[in-house]
Amino acid sequence: MEQNLRLAHFSDVHLDKDTESADFTRNAFDNLLKEVLFHNPSLLLIAGDLFDSNDASDYTIEWVMEKLSNLTIPVAMIPGNHDSLEQGSVYYRYDFNLIPNVDFLSQEDGGLIYITSIGVSVWGKGIKKHDRKFRPLKNCPPRPKYSKWYIGLGHGLFIDDETQAHRASPILMEDLDNCDCDYLALGHHHAALHLQNVATTAVYSGSPTDDVGRGPTYVVADLKQYKKPDVKIFTL
Repeated sequence: MEQNLRLAHFSDVHLDKDTESADFTRNAFDNLLKEVLFHNPSLLLIAGDLFDSNDASDYTIEWVMEKLSNLTIPVAMIPGNHDSLEQGSVYYRYDFNLIPNVDFLSQEDGGLIYITSIGVSVWGKGIKKHDRKFRPLKNCPPRPKYSKWYIGLGHGLFIDDETQAHRASPILMEDLDNCDCDYLALGHHHAALHLQNVATTAVYSGSPTDDVGRGPTYVVADLKQYKKPDVKIFTL
């Protein structure tokens, strides 16, 4: 079990965004994996919207599954609002949990997995319907006693203003405060954002295929016991 933990985190790749950009997003994903692996992480987190829609081509889905299966590190992932668990979902057509090193969290009320080799528990929810009733981080369970590290995955919009309470898949400050996680890997917001002044470290990785904010981004975080994670946002 590792004394420290380095993780890599990205979201919102939006593979197969449209026919014209299919090659672009696949190439971007390929380059992203190369960049991420350069940092030698022990865990990869994908916080939703790996695909732009549930109409993603069989070719692209199978290509991604092969890419993930070739990694030598564990991967934990959730769906997003674009590739949600609606009827005909990518993740009903293909079972990502058949990939030996991948854990796909699909339970709408939250699922918890434990990666024995690195002493990490990961919790997250699967989006079935992207609406205001779905709270990505609500009812995050307590930290498992057997885990050295506890990671949360969420895909939704951080709301710090009551006037925005109507937004779909809201993440409220109280949700962040009630998550006893070492790190919260967030997706949906295409500009990278490190949320400050919360009980846990919560980070939007941004999108590696969008120029919004500081440009295409991903995150590498170093976790050390009894210290705040060292979070670095990288631009591709």
